[in-house]
Amino acid sequence: MKTELRDYPLTSTIIKLKTGRVQLTIVKEPDWFLDQLSREDNEGRLYLPYWTYLWEASIGLAHHVESIGTDLKDAHILEIGCGFGLTGIVACRMGAKVVFTDVEPDALRFAHHNADQNDVKEKADFIQMDWNTPCFNGKFHYILAADVIYEEHHWEPIVRLLQEYLTPNGIALFSEPNRKNATGFFKLLNDTGFAYQKSTYSVKLEGRMNRVSIYTVRRVNA
Repeated sequence: MKTELRDYPLTSTIIKLKTGRVQLTIVKEPDWFLDQLSREDNEGRLYLPYWTYLWEASIGLAHHVESIGTDLKDAHILEIGCGFGLTGIVACRMGAKVVFTDVEPDALRFAHHNADQNDVKEKADFIQMDWNTPCFNGKFHYILAADVIYEEHHWEPIVRLLQEYLTPNGIALFSEPNRKNATGFFKLLNDTGFAYQKSTYSVKLEGRMNRVSIYTVRRVNA
């Protein structure tokens, strides 16, 4: 995959974790792209390029993933909506094999570049994928998702993806910045055979402290 990023103004940031630092190349001044890359889909829904932001939810999920430790060694992991690739990079560092996916090819280019500069590319694959139409033959021990449930029309396709591609004893980890409407997604999980536990992290981003919730999701009676 090409990793040429020159179409975007770039900056670099360091995410400090207990297991070490992750260097990320990210989009500089992403607010500008809200107008430049926004569009409507075939059903008239407005698309905004949220992947151009580094969100606190991804940092919170990265902290949680590193806390899992040796259980991730050789685990087969899927990340949906990977953005700049932070969480998947941390999972690779913990010994997992990660499939990074995003519907946006430019997001995957950033994730690929960041995996390369953090020396985990040999444990990573990159696939452009819409979670409405997933394209895998196997199942995953973990499915990772940071801040992907902000719109209700995403909920049912994501739950179907869990039903189809999470191993019977697998775990899905959702990181969410405490939006009020998110409770509907977790009710849907309960209604479709899943249970969850909630934990919280404090994340500092751009000088502000933010609370991020991590939901650990498992099948009921797995």
